[in-house]
Amino acid sequence: MIEAIDKLKNYGPILMLLVGISLIAVSGIYMGILYFVLDQTNTSLLTTDCVIPNNGIVSSCQELFQISIYPFLALKSILIWFSYLFIFGLVMGMLLVGYRSGSSPVLMGMFVSFVGGLTYLGIVFSNLYRTMIENDVFRAMMIDFPAYNQLMLNLPWFCFFIGLFSMMLGLVNYQKTAINSDPEIGNY
Repeated sequence: MIEAIDKLKNYGPILMLLVGISLIAVSGIYMGILYFVLDQTNTSLLTTDCVIPNNGIVSSCQELFQISIYPFLALKSILIWFSYLFIFGLVMGMLLVGYRSGSSPVLMGMFVSFVGGLTYLGIVFSNLYRTMIENDVFRAMMIDFPAYNQLMLNLPWFCFFIGLFSMMLGLVNYQKTAINSDPEIGNY
C-alpha cells in the first residue's frame, strides 16, 4: 500500500494535469445542467398562480415567490461566471503543476510523452461533446455558456497548449535549480 502511494507521488504532476482537464470537461456540463434546471424552475413558477386567503403579507403565490424564490433563481447567472473562474483556476493550477514537474528530469521526460496522450484525450472529449451538443435539449442547456462551448469544441488544442506551457514552465524550473546557479550570487 505504501509503495503504491510512493509511486503516486512520482506521477503526481501528470495525474493532477489529467484530473484538471477532466474537471474542466465535466464542470461546464454540470453548471449547464444546473443553470437549465434553475431556468426551467423559474419558467414553471411564473405560470403558477394561486390565492392565499387571510394572509397579511402576501395575497397570491406570485407575491410569495417574489419574496422567497425568485431572488434565489435570479442568481443563476453567477453559475456562468463561476464556470469561467473555475476553468481559469484549473488552468492556473495545471500550469503550476507543470512548473513543479521540473524538479526531476525523469518526470520532465514522462511529461513530454504525457502531453501527446493528453491531446488524444482532448480529441475524445471533444468528439463526445460534439455528439452531445447535437441533442436539442443539451444544446438548450449549454447555449448560455459560449466560452465553455468554444473550449470543449477546441479541447485538443487547449490540452496541447496547456501541456506545452506546463512543460515549458517545468523546463524553466529545471534550469533554475541549485545545480545551475552560482552560490556567490546574492552573497553580499
